Amino acid sequence: MSNKIGIYAGSFDPVHAGHLAFAKSALDDGLDRVMFLVEPRPRRKQGVRALEHRIAMVQLAIANEPKFGLIILEQARFTPQDTLPALQARFKGAELHLMLGDDVLDHLVSFVAGWPNIDYLANNMIFIVAARNKSVQDIESSMRTLQKISGYKFRYQIIKDELPSISSTLVRPALRRGSRPSGISPKVWNYIQLHQLYSPAAASK
Repeated sequence: MSNKIGIYAGSFDPVHAGHLAFAKSALDDGLDRVMFLVEPRPRRKQGVRALEHRIAMVQLAIANEPKFGLIILEQARFTPQDTLPALQARFKGAELHLMLGDDVLDHLVSFVAGWPNIDYLANNMIFIVAARNKSVQDIESSMRTLQKISGYKFRYQIIKDELPSISSTLVRPALRRGSRPSGISPKVWNYIQLHQLYSPAAASK
């Protein structure tokens, strides 16, 4: 039986309890490992912290989780045609699962016509979607829309566990004020403080 590997790509600016809860739920739903893949140049996002800082924060957050890992790829931007072969080469024979939030699924549905080689995802990966802000029925509807627009059949499963209502967008304002949100681990918080990552003068540190 092949290993089931979750590929959790994101900006992780910063990594927080919501990310970890989704990853743990995916393990409970049958994955053998979850690999965090920090995006160097995230789409649709400006002013993210430098890649080395976001990688360091993920390393600190997952240090005590033996079934979590970190992948670093020498690619400026992730694309199906470039990134998927690199992942397949690294995890030979594994069943790869692409982990994404329901907000990312909405973006994929909206821009699927402009995604080259989206058939790579349909043919080689299974989606794991976190039901955070949408119902399972709404996510299933989005998947049907995605399949209709793209012309490809996507395999997917939905994480229905109760996930923390936290996002990086919500925690960054608190970090800029110098306060620690409840979803940020002590180690990540100490790193943020040490490097002053979210101070008003350090938006691109």
